[in-house]
Amino acid sequence: MIRRFWLAKVGDHGEVPGAEVYWMRDFDKWVRLSFYSLIIDTDDGYVLVGTGLVRDLTLRNRFLREWAGSDRCRFTVQDSERIENVLRRLNLTPDDVAHVVITPVQDYTVGGLDLFKRAKIYFSRRGWFEDVVNPRPSPFLNRDVYLPRYVRDYLFEEAWGRIILLNDEDKVVDGVDVKWTGCHHRSSMAIIMHTREGVISLTDAAFTMRNLQENIPIGIAEDIYECLNAYEYLKNVSKVVIPAYDPDNVVRFREWFI
Repeated sequence: MIRRFWLAKVGDHGEVPGAEVYWMRDFDKWVRLSFYSLIIDTDDGYVLVGTGLVRDLTLRNRFLREWAGSDRCRFTVQDSERIENVLRRLNLTPDDVAHVVITPVQDYTVGGLDLFKRAKIYFSRRGWFEDVVNPRPSPFLNRDVYLPRYVRDYLFEEAWGRIILLNDEDKVVDGVDVKWTGCHHRSSMAIIMHTREGVISLTDAAFTMRNLQENIPIGIAEDIYECLNAYEYLKNVSKVVIPAYDPDNVVRFREWFI
């Protein structure tokens, strides 16, 4: 059962071209995005979704500069947004976290993974084979950008016995389910929390609330129909759907933020 949950901002993406967020729209606009982690207090221990940005953003920001032709979409993180400092605000340490869920497998979710020495680490089974151990190089991104070597070393050595692969619809602990969505990445899963107030979901199939409200797929989608299917499913089962990167989350859902 879920006792309580919190959201925390763990970094910024600056501004990105509008067509990255809204498929085939807003080519002449820039859109702000932010990064968040989710902490859930359950009867089965603390669940953490996302461990924040990697410690060295040099490769990522070089890639973004070359791709966008601008420094407007730089990744940045403040010291207070590091996951260990986020947890400290709840009087927790990484050792207090029993379960870490990584979705999607990207440098803004795996950055602090090596801090969690006791937790079980959960990935989408489909995403693990497509985004982590797939021997083919990504046609879109250098693996050292989205899954840095220090994270790979940690996963394949120290954390190997604590990795759990989740099926397309599966349970992490009582009250916390996942559903594979695809859409953004092969490793993308929606987090579905069964709270006293109703079902609350978090998804990277939607970057902002506008994606959900206007049924607009994200621009960086590996399959836009998976986006639309995710919106329909999550809106049907959820009281609230939280878009993963909307900077307005901190206002819209301020009661959940730390």
